[in-house]
Amino acid sequence: MIGVIKNNFNKEFVNEHALDNLIAADKIIAFNRSKEWAVVGRDSVRKLNTYYPEGERRRITYGNDFIMK
Repeated sequence: MIGVIKNNFNKEFVNEHALDNLIAADKIIAFNRSKEWAVVGRDSVRKLNTYYPEGERRRITYGNDFIMK
């Protein structure tokens, strides 16, 4: 379970799926990482899976070679 601080400043514990939903809905201020709190909007947070109709847009790296997938 992951500790979160919601927009109303209440603390709760949620699972990973709920954390993703709360971040996407902009309903939390911060969540607890293993050693510190991550503040949404200030710190790097989870990226949600995004669908691209043209297919995958990220580069895949194997060693020193870059391959577009």
